[in-house]
Amino acid sequence: MWTLTAAQREDVVTRLTSNICALAHAQGLELSAEVAALAAAAIEKKAYTAAEVAARTTTGNRPVAETTSAYARKLGELAIQVVKDGGKVEGAGTAATGAALGQLELLDLAGSRDFLTAEAAEAVLAPMFSPGSAVSRIRFSTKSFGRDAAAVAARGIEALSPSLLEADISDVIAGRPEDEALDVLRVLSSALSSAPRLTALNLSDNALGEKGVRACEAVLAGKAPIESLSLQNVGLSVHACRATAELLADPSRLRRLQLFNNMSGDEGAGHIAGLLARAPMLEDLRFASSRVGPAGGISLARSLMAGARLVRLDLSDNPLTSEVVPELARALAAQPTLRALNLNDTSLGPDGVTEVCRTLLASYANGAAGAPRQQLEELGLALNEVDPAAARAVAALVVAHAGSLRVLNLRENELGDRGAITVARALAALGEPRSVDLVGNQIRRAGAVAVAKALAPKPSLELLSLDENFISEDGLDELRGEMEAAGKAAALGPLDENMEEEEEEEEEEEEGGDDFGLSEALARAGIH
Repeated sequence: MWTLTAAQREDVVTRLTSNICALAHAQGLELSAEVAALAAAAIEKKAYTAAEVAARTTTGNRPVAETTSAYARKLGELAIQVVKDGGKVEGAGTAATGAALGQLELLDLAGSRDFLTAEAAEAVLAPMFSPGSAVSRIRFSTKSFGRDAAAVAARGIEALSPSLLEADISDVIAGRPEDEALDVLRVLSSALSSAPRLTALNLSDNALGEKGVRACEAVLAGKAPIESLSLQNVGLSVHACRATAELLADPSRLRRLQLFNNMSGDEGAGHIAGLLARAPMLEDLRFASSRVGPAGGISLARSLMAGARLVRLDLSDNPLTSEVVPELARALAAQPTLRALNLNDTSLGPDGVTEVCRTLLASYANGAAGAPRQQLEELGLALNEVDPAAARAVAALVVAHAGSLRVLNLRENELGDRGAITVARALAALGEPRSVDLVGNQIRRAGAVAVAKALAPKPSLELLSLDENFISEDGLDELRGEMEAAGKAAALGPLDENMEEEEEEEEEEEEGGDDFGLSEALARAGIH
């Protein structure tokens, strides 16, 4: 097992002190020997702890030479950083007064990657042990806890138990062998299970899998009134999804569920759908980048009918396809409080996008003067092959939400000039647009200029993205001129990847076909 004697470590600190002083002098920064020595001792502790953890693997110990090399590299990195920071070391020499500790509400450890020992944990978690502590939210993210450090953290959590509201223990087991990582999760979970007011729990960025989820059984299945649960980038497989649904036995209070960058697939989505069917209070669902296909998408859409409080829905980067549209559109139409809808890169295709828009528009017919029940503020339909025909349905939906829509993402579709001009007419009706993304849509001069003319006069505009299109040099000059004349040059995104069209050619808008009430809505808005 890799280790260094106390004498060897003291020698490292002495040499490191000299190196820090020399580096500082070379940078024109004068550090006293005392400050350099304090910094050297602090970063040696960090490097040594990191090396101790790295020395252990799930199958045994790393070669001594490899661990020693890693220790030396870490020392070098930290020495350079401490000079850049003027001699300051994160977590060292920052002891606060008792009064300051007592006033702290959020204890946030996020920052550099550190492997905590029990001693280091006692230091950074001191506010949790302060008499009369006001800490009600904790964030341990980026600090890797071993068994000893987790035991210290558990004591701190138990001390705060009556007042603890939010616990972010994301990314807290990095670099730990599996058995130790699972023990850490069990210890922290057990401590959190005693917090009667805990409403938000973040377990993201931990390599959980099914074993990790079950290691958190105490808090997931306990009496904590969890309203927000985040399991992003945790390896949430089919079995882990099933475990989550089993352990979260009473999701009736759940308002927010964040699942991203997992490998749930259709079957896993089915397990989560079963959980959501028992969550009538749900307001915010993110189930993105999780390999969910048509069957899983349909299950999720049906589960959303359990309630009518949804405010944000993100199903992006899943191959849902147009098969989900009937159930999804029906579920969306039943959510009167919906504000943000992200269906980017869901393989809906032009027909699927058209049907979603058509169903939502039809659901508004019973409202006052056909006004939507929803007030959409963000709409994402990127990478869905939206063509000029589907653009009419999208434009009609945009106009229906002219008073509320702030963000529109139609990146990497197939609008062409006709589609861009159609969308531009709708954009002109927006009251306070902030961001419009039309990157990669085969748009040429006519479409780009039409969009600029629609948006440039809007004081609220912060970003118009039109890169990766086919705009001629003359078109670029006209586009920039429109934005500059309105004082919005800074809002025009980069155009470095624009591909100049071979011939100047402006397409005429295609006549006929369903315009989904767009012409009538634009006429009411005074736009022709």
